[in-house]
This record gives sequence, structure tokens and C-alpha cells, in this order.
Amino acid sequence: MIFYDYYADVPNETIDEFMKTQPMGRLITTSEDGCPHIGLYPFLYLGSTIELHLHRDDEQLIDLIANPKCVFQCDDIHTTVPSHWIHPTNAAFATAYYRFVEYKCHSEIITSSQELSEQQKRLMQHFQPEGGYQPITENASAYQGSLNAIAGLRLTLMDRRVKWKLGQNRNPQARKQVIEHLRERNAQNDREAADAMQWALDLERKPSDS
Repeated sequence: MIFYDYYADVPNETIDEFMKTQPMGRLITTSEDGCPHIGLYPFLYLGSTIELHLHRDDEQLIDLIANPKCVFQCDDIHTTVPSHWIHPTNAAFATAYYRFVEYKCHSEIITSSQELSEQQKRLMQHFQPEGGYQPITENASAYQGSLNAIAGLRLTLMDRRVKWKLGQNRNPQARKQVIEHLRERNAQNDREAADAMQWALDLERKPSDS
């Protein structure tokens, strides 16, 4: 994937909000023999760290014991568009629109019952704020099996790459035309894609010191 500057010109607060509202993300690790492993997990974004947990027999946990470096990714796939919306005859103009964030991370493995129970409290408060479950404590009998089966991960975020691919490589008129086509087609995710493209256009119109 190529990361052009015009796709990465996204305010930090926008990226923070994106990460806070994503339900799942990809953890990428590498085995000792160089084989990449990818897992999809619910997570809690805390600004400078990400928290999640794995089963203690998970191959990715084995990877991280040997090498704590990893990558964490989130994306929001909007839609694809046909080439003739942009160019009347050239098929190379067919494209897709999406938002993507990738972090290089250093992982810390958590196995103590106290730390695990605290981490699970934070995850549950994030994903199930309405409650409806027995309080999570390290000594609660209902959670002993679960706490003994999982390991927590705390990922310290070291570096970030962003690709908000929303037509920024096209002139405003071409982008407005695609937005109109998306609203007319009104297929799955087209409205969200049109809104995202309009957001990118509006962002470029703001004064540089705003």
C-alpha cells in the first residue's frame, strides 16, 4: 500500500474518534521463522496504547513472546466506483474508497489475575456500558476459568500511518460528480461514502490556520 501525503492529511482528533468507534481491529505478528499471523479482535483505544486479549494458546501470543514488535490496523471500507463515473473510456479510473490506520507497536503481555480483571473491566465498560453482568474481579468464581485462559495485551503505539482514500487525487469537480453518482446509486454504504468524500472536500476548503 502506498501512503501519499494527500491521503494522510487528517486531523489527529478525527483519527482518535475513528479509533474509538471501531469495533474490531487487526493484530499482525510474525513467527520466529518469519511467517506473518493475522488476528481480528475487539479492542480498547486509549490514545497512546491499545488493549485487547488473546487465548493463552494463540499462535500470536507465542509470536509476541519471542518478538514483542507488532502492527495493529483498523479500516472502514466505504465502496467501489466504476471507471466511467470519472473517465468515459479508461478502465484504470475504477477505484475504491476507504479509511485506514496502521500502528507499529510494542506489546506487553499481561497474565496476572488482578491486571487482567482490571483490563476486562475497561473492555466491558467500553463495549457494554449498560452493564448486565456480574462485576469482574480477580476472585469472582464466575471468571476464574476465563482469566486463567486468556492473556492481556497492552500495545504501546510507536508510529502511525494513515490513508483516508476519499478521492483527494481528483479535482473538486470530479469528486462532486462522484458524490452525486453515489447518492443516486444509493447502494450499500454509498451514503456513508458520499458523506466521507464531502467531509474531505470541506476539510480542504477550511482556512489553513483553522
